[in-house]
Amino acid sequence: MNTSFERPYRPVDLNTSLTKAFPFMEMAENLMEEAESAMSGRASLTLARGDELTLILVALKANNVLEEHPAPAAATVVLLSGSIIFTTSADKITMEQGEGVAFTGDVLHSVYASADSAFLVVIGGKQPG
Repeated sequence: MNTSFERPYRPVDLNTSLTKAFPFMEMAENLMEEAESAMSGRASLTLARGDELTLILVALKANNVLEEHPAPAAATVVLLSGSIIFTTSADKITMEQGEGVAFTGDVLHSVYASADSAFLVVIGGKQPG
């Protein structure tokens, strides 16, 4: 198993002054190992969190889905590996490695993995309210 992170993992606090590098691909491989044994076929890790931004790494095994849900604020999904189908009521976007999609927090969306996939979710801003 990779040693790119250990559980429990404490997200980086983005409300303090710092710089932090992440070995995304190594971390994704580690998460994929977790996803293989998970009934849901997925594993995730919140890498960093602050008032203005949250960064989450997700591993999703082939033929598994993240059911329809909203985001807490505007967000971007960046596919690191594999192939996913990002679906909203208005769009069905097939994404390949290196592609991304941005959307507002009010957009209900789901993610289906056509192949073992790893992606970053970048959620920006504060929740309305």
